[in-house]
Amino acid sequence: MRGFPPIQIFLLGLLFGLLAIPLVQLTGQAVSTHGGDERSAQSKNDSPDEVPSASSSPSDEGQKTAILVRVRYAHKPLKISLKDAARELLIQPDLSASPLEVESQLLIRQEGNELSLEAIWPENTPDTALTVEIEPDGREARRETVWSRGADLSEILTFIW
Repeated sequence: MRGFPPIQIFLLGLLFGLLAIPLVQLTGQAVSTHGGDERSAQSKNDSPDEVPSASSSPSDEGQKTAILVRVRYAHKPLKISLKDAARELLIQPDLSASPLEVESQLLIRQEGNELSLEAIWPENTPDTALTVEIEPDGREARRETVWSRGADLSEILTFIW
């Protein structure tokens, strides 16, 4: 026995509509609640009472953060150096395996950190990629990949957190 198709389509649409109402309420509330929390937290941070002044931030600027530095490479370099200003971050690196992991400390600057990367490979090494990943405590990891041209590499990497 077959029913009348327009009635079947109407009943099917009514069923989908009845199911859609609770789904919209559940997902709509979750999005608006999350967005509301984010907006309220953002408005708290943007309030003029809590904006740090230049005179109140020297304590933050003087503190170094523990970081994990990972260096990945396809061809083993003879020497590798990663410096923040004149301070070496890769102290006594073990170049026997990739990735190279070293724990260090870094002064995280609000405008970003410019790090000097230098590496030397044996002669006749093809152009190769070298990836530097820095993961500060309490912040997201950032990664930069650079390619060598010839047997040496000298680049300035900018990391912004």
